[in-house]
Parts: sequence; C-alpha cells; structure tokens
Amino acid sequence: MDREKIITCLTALGFSRLEAEIYIVLLDGAMSGYQIAKKIDTSRPSVYNALEHMYDRGIVMQIKDGGSEYISQPPSVIFKALTEQYTQNAVFAERTLTDYYENRFDERLSSFKGFKAIEEQAKRLIASTEKEIFINTDLDISIFSDEINMISDNGCKVYIFSFINQTASVKAEIFSHGRKSIAEPTRLMLCADCREALIAGKSENVGWLGTLTNNSLITDIITEHIHNDIYLLRLRNMYGAQFYKELRIGSDFEKLDRVKS
Repeated sequence: MDREKIITCLTALGFSRLEAEIYIVLLDGAMSGYQIAKKIDTSRPSVYNALEHMYDRGIVMQIKDGGSEYISQPPSVIFKALTEQYTQNAVFAERTLTDYYENRFDERLSSFKGFKAIEEQAKRLIASTEKEIFINTDLDISIFSDEINMISDNGCKVYIFSFINQTASVKAEIFSHGRKSIAEPTRLMLCADCREALIAGKSENVGWLGTLTNNSLITDIITEHIHNDIYLLRLRNMYGAQFYKELRIGSDFEKLDRVKS
C-alpha cells in the first residue's frame, strides 16, 4: 500500500493528516489512544482530540472493556457514506449557486480568453435559454447541436444567422448566405432571452477573446444586430446583391470593406 498516496487521498476527502494516519493505523486492529500516539510518534493530547472528532463523524468506533480502545470503521462503510455526502453537497451547492448566479439583478460584464472557455460559456448560455435565442457565427454550428436540440425540444425558438453554409442537423431556423466554410472561424455572438449575451472573436495576435454580459443595452444591441443581419439577407434574396450597394452611406468603415454582402 502506498501510504503517502492514501494519506493524500484521505486529506482531499476532508481528513486531517493526523486523522488519516490514525485511520490507517487502526485498520490493523483495536488500539488505545496511547498505543496510537506511540505508533505514529505523536503527542497523546493531539491523538485524543483527533479520535474524538473522528468518533463524532463515525470514522472510528470505541471499544470499552475495562479501558478505551478504538477501531476503524470498515472502508466500505466510510467511503459509501462519504460518497453519498459528497454527492448530496455537490448537488445542493450546484442548484443553489446556479439559481443565485442566474437570478442576480446586478449587471455584470466579464471577459475571458481561449476558445474552450468561450465554447463552454456558449453551451451553458444556450442550455439555459427558456424562450428564444439568437446566434450569429461562422463556426460550424454542430458543436452546439446537443444544446440547441435540447432547448428546441423544450419549446424554445432558435434563430441562427451565418455567412457560411451550415449543414449540421439542428432544430433551428437557419438564415445563411451559403458561403463555403472558412478554415479559421472568427466570430460568435448570441443572446438568450434578451437577458444575457456572449460576444467572442478571434484575432491573429491574441486568439479568441470573449465577453459575457447581462447589460440590457448590450443584449438589445446584439439581438437587434442579428435581427438586422437576417432582415438584410431576406431583402438580398428578394432584390439581389445589388441591393446592398444601394444601401451604402459612404462611411470610412465601409471603405475598410468589412461590411459583408
């Protein structure tokens, strides 16, 4: 048995190092506090204090027969109880903190870096949608298939706008320019129930950066932006690509040729 590794595991489960050492020693059989202290070379007061705490938690049992000896509870009993307690605490904490997180009324704006973090935030946001969500991206939407299909099955409306051709089988209304997929996607915007928005993009210098906010002005702007993308696409389909040129206003931004048509 790798003693140090077991002690490390036990301390990760809430034992102190002394309690872990005592528990392992008592697996060999019943001992008094004096015997335990001598075996692990620790002061008797420290051992008795630890034994009292372990007894209260049900980790050790006390044997009274003219003296006072202790014995470990069987590992199968201890770790079944710890697993159940851990699971119950984890479920309670997740539900309570998630409810608090999603129902706070303070406005927040947080930033994060890296595609994986952005992907996880997007999946969480999609999965939490109750009524409708708007998405604008040049990513392959299949990475969010599970979340999109789940909320769609729950009655949510999902609207997706993309300049690239989206071929994934998802339960959503997709508005696409049908262009060829690009090797390096660069954008992701989504807004859930007009209450929380995610804006993320990739740059050559720093990679993917994302911003998450529940600011009502920003969520409205993102939702309006995606609506307008859809409206313009539908007008283009009705009147042809020339329609875009007729809408131009002569701004410097237009000269950068970032307005896609």
